[in-house]
Amino acid sequence: MFKAVFMVAATALLFASPLHAKKKPVEDVVVADTYEHFEVLVKKIRGEMAEGERYEFLSKADRDTVNSTLDEMSGMLEKSVTVDAMQPEMRARMMTDQEKVNGILARNADDRLICTHVAPVGSHIPKTQCHTARQIAENRENYRKNANDLQRQGLQSGPGQ
Repeated sequence: MFKAVFMVAATALLFASPLHAKKKPVEDVVVADTYEHFEVLVKKIRGEMAEGERYEFLSKADRDTVNSTLDEMSGMLEKSVTVDAMQPEMRARMMTDQEKVNGILARNADDRLICTHVAPVGSHIPKTQCHTARQIAENRENYRKNANDLQRQGLQSGPGQ
């Protein structure tokens, strides 16, 4: 009996571990070291916040936070030129701001995976389905467009036809 329970538990752990191995490491987009390097990075990030780009799904509040934080970081680096030349308090603030921006961007990247556990029709065993944020947004827009088209077709044909 004990061996059977142990085997079931070991098998469950074996099958569960690949799901956790799929996690992608969080990428630090903002890495501040010198003023020149940082300015190139800021320009790239702001370009990626445009429509159709990697961070297009940022809310207005998050977009404003990222822009203002990047401006603050740029100002600090402009004064000191490098992070190594900063006073310890300013360096700590710089690292805090860097983490804040990286967190917001990581949560809103279009290539981040969103996984759900869904039980298929006719089964009680859930399956894991993973899609990128961009795929989900595109699917949502396609469903909305199709629903509007169907509604328009129904209105044009009139009742009882």
